[in-house]
Amino acid sequence: MLNKITKELECLNLHRTPYNIITILKVSEKYFDDSPVNRTKMIEMILFVLFDMGEIPRYKTMPDLKDCEYVLGRYCETMLRNEKYSFQKLDFISELKSFCKEKYIELDIEVVFEILNNNNIIIMDGDKFRFKSTFWIYYFGAKRMHADVSFKDYIFTSKKYSSYPEIIEFYTGIDRNRDDALKILLDEIASTRNIVEEKLGIKGEINPLNNAKWKPSDNQIEKIQNEIGENVLTSNLPDSVKDQFLDKSYNQIRPYNQSIQKIFEDYSLVNLMQQIKASSTALRNSDYANPELKKQLLVEIYNSWKQLAKVLFALAPNMALNGKATFQGAAFELNGDFGQTFEERLNRIIQVLPTNVVGYFQDDLYSPKIGPLFYDCFNNEKNELLKHHQALLIIFKRPSGWKPQIENYITSINKNSFYLYDTVNALRAKYRYDFASQDDLKNFKYLIKLGLAKHHYGGAKPSLSQILTIKDDNLPKRESMD
Repeated sequence: MLNKITKELECLNLHRTPYNIITILKVSEKYFDDSPVNRTKMIEMILFVLFDMGEIPRYKTMPDLKDCEYVLGRYCETMLRNEKYSFQKLDFISELKSFCKEKYIELDIEVVFEILNNNNIIIMDGDKFRFKSTFWIYYFGAKRMHADVSFKDYIFTSKKYSSYPEIIEFYTGIDRNRDDALKILLDEIASTRNIVEEKLGIKGEINPLNNAKWKPSDNQIEKIQNEIGENVLTSNLPDSVKDQFLDKSYNQIRPYNQSIQKIFEDYSLVNLMQQIKASSTALRNSDYANPELKKQLLVEIYNSWKQLAKVLFALAPNMALNGKATFQGAAFELNGDFGQTFEERLNRIIQVLPTNVVGYFQDDLYSPKIGPLFYDCFNNEKNELLKHHQALLIIFKRPSGWKPQIENYITSINKNSFYLYDTVNALRAKYRYDFASQDDLKNFKYLIKLGLAKHHYGGAKPSLSQILTIKDDNLPKRESMD
């Protein structure tokens, strides 16, 4: 229950206040088994609770929720078109009454305003009102897109959805069958990824992890650093970044350098990351969309992960020197002990990049229902880095049937590869910290021992007797309550 409530608060971007928690608990009382990943459905349930259980004077009529969503969608359309997000109470009531009259809808707008205000959906801001959280505007705007073709076309053709990808998430979540949105997102994310690729100026693959081992030797670490260095120096990165890489004695925790921000702005990386998020949430909500289209979009999302990793590999030396890279309000920052020397920090940064890339987007993409699509792509993936990204995603989220997928992956990789080392570490971290069922804990235990046996004995797949030689002392201590 605790895990469910915290996940739903995080999913809805709500503060952990008593009021918000009580609201979620009321929803959970009626819909406990529902997953929070479809935020459209979650908000519908919250509104139902507020409108169904809210207190209004006896002489007032409780407004119909669908009618409210319809007229508020019209009002949010006006907001999004005009880019004005605060309003006077009288203007709000007058405009909605006019719309109801136009559509022959019987709705007490004063009561609608009162419910929204009493539940802090709209709040005072100076001498005007506004929606407390922007997601309400996007939610009602998405409802309007579903009801009005002209507004839907406006959002897509103007490309405003790139500025607020949540509206696409809510739009696809309404009926989970929005092929029109998936097609547009597929074209946009592919185009932006190609722009990033072209402007970065590093052609082909860059994956220093292929040279990494379970416990790399000094010679192997040097190969990793040389591969990164060669790519940095032949790229289109600004001279200031190349100079910093050449000058390894430079103070690594320098004040923020504006050239990093310029890199990301010029290379459209922020747009790519936004489009990964929008495409991921849209795909997550599209259970009933065209299956081939869904697969194409997932492949493109994964390719965009690889492109982001490619940029981060190229920026890793700068991260090792400066301790952070900041762009357009988002930042990568070293958190924890990455070592004292440039070489130590660079090696550590490279090793944690796969976990970080997957971590950025895992919650946007995952749904318990998306497992079969994950596995189809995972079993057909040939690129080693992308295969590993997908393995980490499966370990982190654990859709139904995850254990044999990871078991097959562990047995398929080299006994001394970095990928085996990182997979075992990911399993150990989840065993130690995660909310997990007893079945999951047993699976973690088996897979950790399988990975350690694979490293120790080699071969295609360790035998059961070999796995049993790995003692429980190799398992981490559980740090969370079961």
